[in-house]
Amino acid sequence: MGKKRIPALSQAQTKELEDACRNGKSRVIRQRARIILLKNQGHSSKYTSSLKGYPKHEGSINGWVGRYEALGMGGLSNRKGQGRKTILDKEAHQEKAKQIVKSERQRLDYAKSLIEKDLDVRMSKKTLTHFLKTLTGFTSASEKA
Repeated sequence: MGKKRIPALSQAQTKELEDACRNGKSRVIRQRARIILLKNQGHSSKYTSSLKGYPKHEGSINGWVGRYEALGMGGLSNRKGQGRKTILDKEAHQEKAKQIVKSERQRLDYAKSLIEKDLDVRMSKKTLTHFLKTLTGFTSASEKA
């Protein structure tokens, strides 16, 4: 059994992490801040990884501790380039998509096929709908709930 990795936190860092747990801008930031606090309290990585909703691999827990020690609060956020890349870029495809959808307002499936052909991309109708919502800033009542 290895030695417990307990980060040495100052009072200011502890307060900053507690604030991030309550008011973090995303769920992952809140979760990762909580991981650091749990490790600071002396909990093992095995215990932390057994909690519901936390990474299941102990190496992930220790990785977040290491990133926090090296980079501070900035180390808890995802790095650039992670995640799925967007199919339609707001700046590059905005005008073309608007133009096509405007001409085919009643037939979104047909507009989607025209956009796919014109921009040489493949996407679902849901992707197009989401893209158009981001352009207009529209959110439906069901998305707010």
